[in-house]
Amino acid sequence: MNITIFPANPSDAIFISEINSQTWFDTYKSEEYWITEELVKSFPEDNEWTTAFIKRKEKEISDNLWSYFLVRDDEKVIWYANWKIYPTKPFNELSGIYLLPEYQRQWIWTQLAEMVLNYLWKEKDVIVEVVWYNQRAINFYKKLWFVFVQELEKFEITDGIWVPEVRMLKKISRD
Repeated sequence: MNITIFPANPSDAIFISEINSQTWFDTYKSEEYWITEELVKSFPEDNEWTTAFIKRKEKEISDNLWSYFLVRDDEKVIWYANWKIYPTKPFNELSGIYLLPEYQRQWIWTQLAEMVLNYLWKEKDVIVEVVWYNQRAINFYKKLWFVFVQELEKFEITDGIWVPEVRMLKKISRD
């Protein structure tokens, strides 16, 4: 492995889109909430949806609405994380960590997450919102010392499809 970590610029939105299309089903699949493999596979093929997603990510990056780190293994972008630092709130927010399936369950996953959390967690607590039925993600965040804080309202993941989330919190040490 030849790992390179770099902050995203707007032109990297295409890589974020590609990683999303490869990880989305594992993250959100649920028969109970009508998120089927067929539905998820239709997103990357839907040029309008993909174009809108890429444009949204380009804007988030160029307007500094969210920060993104990407990771490249040789020439392939394999991972991204995005977050927001809130100057006036008592916490910062980790929006997501997405790693290509073939790299999951390897050492790199936890090390990259810890790198981002160390950045976010210096002076404030960190929150993350997770789909409540994604037990693998919840267990991952628990290993990073996140705890449940509250159940949230459902959010619309795509037209007419809503999923429930929970908020988890990693508290800074206040010795």
